[in-house]
Amino acid sequence: MTAPRSAVGSQARAVAIICMLVSGISGAASVSEAFALSDRWSARPEAPPGGTPAADLIARLSEANARAMQPDRRARAALLVVLAISLFFTFVSAGRVLRPAGLPREGIRRLLCGGAMVSGLLRTVDGAADAAFALRFARLAAQLAPSGERLPADWLLGPTFTVGTSVVRTLLVAGTLAIIAQYFRSARVKAWAALQDEAPR
Repeated sequence: MTAPRSAVGSQARAVAIICMLVSGISGAASVSEAFALSDRWSARPEAPPGGTPAADLIARLSEANARAMQPDRRARAALLVVLAISLFFTFVSAGRVLRPAGLPREGIRRLLCGGAMVSGLLRTVDGAADAAFALRFARLAAQLAPSGERLPADWLLGPTFTVGTSVVRTLLVAGTLAIIAQYFRSARVKAWAALQDEAPR
């Protein structure tokens, strides 16, 4: 039993490290986005001096971004705060897989499964909100362009690209968290946790 236990333990630690990276980076990004959407930080930035095509483009994109945020700004900021808390909980739970500090492995396993599942669900909901924002932004950016003028690399601001980018980001984070939760729910990880708890300390 020693070799299988060691193999599962090493694999569980590797998956926990991946979970810490995903939840840590996503949590920091959620906090940053929540601040950007908050009342204090969501004021429209001052427009840069005009007169050049680059300055005009920046001004139009800033205007489109500010207007696209408005419909669900406060609701999404609250969602991002809840998501950040859930991701922090998942991060700590994954850290305890590496250093249990006397806590039962089975309890840690259950907490990590629950945290990863809830975080994945919340990230999916936020991803839907982000896709809606990306679509609004793309449409507003197109409307703010002078009639008959094409923006540089306008495909980057098209609905297909902006919404597609949002969907890919959501799939990467939420999908990874779902896989991690499923892994720690597997029978072999349950058996490993039980054996670890039964071993003399």
